[in-house]
Amino acid sequence: MLSDNGRGRARVHVNPIPLNDIPGSQFTRSREEDMDEFVRRLNAAGVVTTMRDTRGSDIDAACGQLAAAE
Repeated sequence: MLSDNGRGRARVHVNPIPLNDIPGSQFTRSREEDMDEFVRRLNAAGVVTTMRDTRGSDIDAACGQLAAAE
């Protein structure tokens, strides 16, 4: 378990970002329940973790999607 840094805050905060679907990619987005379980396990181990919200995927402007557009 992580201890605080003496100022009442954890040493690390994990902020995972869900994969955005990109046509033609071999990678796919994890299921919501798998992402929730990942965050739960990290939090249970004392690692402060918050899953990032994704925005812009409806217009192909989410993280990683612009690089794939031509």
